[in-house]
Amino acid sequence: MEKLIKNFNYIFIAAILILTVAVFTASCRLFEPGEVTGDEPLKTEEEILYEDDYSESGELITGITLWDCLEAKERLALMDSNESFMMDNRGINVETRHFRSQEEMMDQFEAASLAGSGPQLLLANFNGVERLAPEKVVKEIIDEVDYALILDGLAEISGYENKNYIIPFRCSGFLVFLYNRDIMDGAPGSMEEVIQYCMEKENFGEGQYGFLFNISHADWIIPFIGGYGGWIIDYATNSLTLDSPATEKTLEFIDHTFNQEKIFTAGIEYGDINSLFKSGDVHMIIDDLVSLQEYREAGVNIGAGKIPRVWQGSRYPTPLISGIGFMINVNTYGTQLDASKSFIDYMLSEKIQLEWNSRTDTLPALKDMDQGGAMKNDPLIYDAFQQAKTCRGMPCDSLMTAIRNSINENVKSLLAGDIVPAEAVLKIQEDAIRLRAGAASTGEETQAEENGEAESSIEAEGDN
Repeated sequence: MEKLIKNFNYIFIAAILILTVAVFTASCRLFEPGEVTGDEPLKTEEEILYEDDYSESGELITGITLWDCLEAKERLALMDSNESFMMDNRGINVETRHFRSQEEMMDQFEAASLAGSGPQLLLANFNGVERLAPEKVVKEIIDEVDYALILDGLAEISGYENKNYIIPFRCSGFLVFLYNRDIMDGAPGSMEEVIQYCMEKENFGEGQYGFLFNISHADWIIPFIGGYGGWIIDYATNSLTLDSPATEKTLEFIDHTFNQEKIFTAGIEYGDINSLFKSGDVHMIIDDLVSLQEYREAGVNIGAGKIPRVWQGSRYPTPLISGIGFMINVNTYGTQLDASKSFIDYMLSEKIQLEWNSRTDTLPALKDMDQGGAMKNDPLIYDAFQQAKTCRGMPCDSLMTAIRNSINENVKSLLAGDIVPAEAVLKIQEDAIRLRAGAASTGEETQAEENGEAESSIEAEGDN
């Protein structure tokens, strides 16, 4: 009997142990990683697949963050490009954060980087170099990209004190020569041809113009300074170089065509030029790259090309160009730096560059991106890209404000007959220096200085 009781006790204890193990195993299955509890959101099939690929293999995922302040079209393109990158590079996760303005993004980035943190990458316009490089919060770009492959205009504004800090990604903001293909067979090759066409075809009485030139805005005038072999600044020193024979020749061209021969018409503002081109009442204009889609949607059969060679010269004008590029946080090292470089390489690939051509108002930053057949399938984009190759880099905002205001005021005086080109070229340089220094903010600087009331700030005028 005693033996029977002992056997029964053993059986009872074994049963309890088996039951305990079963309950514990079920509990573990209930809460093991990857399962959903009542407090967790349901995961998508893609997220579960993404986890399974790496949780089972034991491979670590490298996470990086990118900040941007892009416009709507570019923002949507970035989201899709990022998604396709992560699908092709399953070991890297890229999170993005969007800012309403570059100023806000720069403020937060600078503070974060100085504290030893912040995102690994910034996608910003080229003004960011002047802001962040002196603070030593972004890495110097050494071997991440070959700048010989980059558009010359972007390469020359990628640096600060002879060191590069931004990897150009897309170009934008430059002027292109446009013509109506329903009226003209092709673009003229020189300004002499433009002048001859206007003399033959224009009928001011009926409101018909061969060519309209936005003479009221300096950005339309500056390219001709480059076409005559000069330029507005020295990029190495950021010093103003407006008092040159090239600037004087540009002013002589304006004086000849607007004042002496009255071939071109002054006093027509940008908005009116835009409308007249849409209606077919003007056959040729110079306009911003971003306007191409607008004219297409308006039904204009437009052709594009380089601004014709300068009057009495052999060179093409050099419009200002800018764009966006990548900067790397100085705190980025190791696997995060490798992941950041992989992401930039992917974004510079032909696949992504061509996708952005069709989805945004920007063009590639790489010179040879038009060598394949894909870009040639859209002649308008291909021809506009040829203009990008002749452009020069847009200086920083403070310099451009001084240059624009000085040129605008003195060209206005030239058109009014109050000053001759030889005098105007010297005054443009002098006024730009004073404006840059903050000595004045309008064309009334002389009177302001006499009154001891010179303004200390300059208001930048809009692009259009």
